[in-house]
Amino acid sequence: MNSTLLHHPLRAFVLALVLLTLLTLTGSSDVSAQTSRFHPTFALRDSDGANVLESGLPISTMKTCGSCHDTAFIESHSFHADAGLNSLTAPGAAASGRPWDISNGYFGQWNPLTYRLLSPQGDPILDLTTPEWVQRFTRHAGGGPAQRSREGEDLATLAPAANDPETAIVDPATGEAQPWNWQESGTVEMNCFLCHIPQPNNEARKETLAAGAFAWANTATLLGTGIVDRDGDNWAYDTHALGEDGNLLSEFVTVQDPQIHNCSQCHGYAGSDMQTPLTLDACSAQDWSTFTTGQ
Repeated sequence: MNSTLLHHPLRAFVLALVLLTLLTLTGSSDVSAQTSRFHPTFALRDSDGANVLESGLPISTMKTCGSCHDTAFIESHSFHADAGLNSLTAPGAAASGRPWDISNGYFGQWNPLTYRLLSPQGDPILDLTTPEWVQRFTRHAGGGPAQRSREGEDLATLAPAANDPETAIVDPATGEAQPWNWQESGTVEMNCFLCHIPQPNNEARKETLAAGAFAWANTATLLGTGIVDRDGDNWAYDTHALGEDGNLLSEFVTVQDPQIHNCSQCHGYAGSDMQTPLTLDACSAQDWSTFTTGQ
């Protein structure tokens, strides 16, 4: 360290004060490991804004986090949520020019590995419909096409119809299209927990999506945190995590900036060592972006 700085009493005092403040805020000598322990406590709210402890309904991330944050703005300006919904066009008119693409995102681009085509409106033979896309494309963080139709309507307001790619699903056993009831399954809001808590339960989230219980997918992300319990298909909130005011107790508020392992849940292998070359023993579809692009 510069000896001039150390021998100047005022500068040395300021430096010591800054270091002490950082250590106090983080509770650790590792500044990069800081979590948002000073994030205020908050209530877990359902889609009507009621406390889930009272309603027993699935957690709405938009209403829960929206108590303080402009979640509508965040979701509407995130390609993680949009995934190509707002760029949907006629077959062949997408930026790629390929006749089998109808957008520039995962929602609309044909995938040669999964070999499934998102069915455009009016297609006489349904392949991948919106409900099945939500079930299968679990790397999607919610919002966008998991909440809104191609015309911008709430999916839950659409009437089930077996000939509509937004309200139908193809039965894998028979190959026949069956109507899908969005009011029963619910939709999937953008999942703030997936990126902003230290240990989101991504496996429980994916299982819930695959089962078609879309409304509970974001709640499932909290399984194992001490906030949510599951008994079969039934979900319950642990009252030990909640105070008398209905808010989460401070020790259960672990909100933080996204860390590298949060990103790797959907994007593939992730590491922070900039000195050691990345080597892989095998490729796995679990590490999708690494597996398909080398990222």
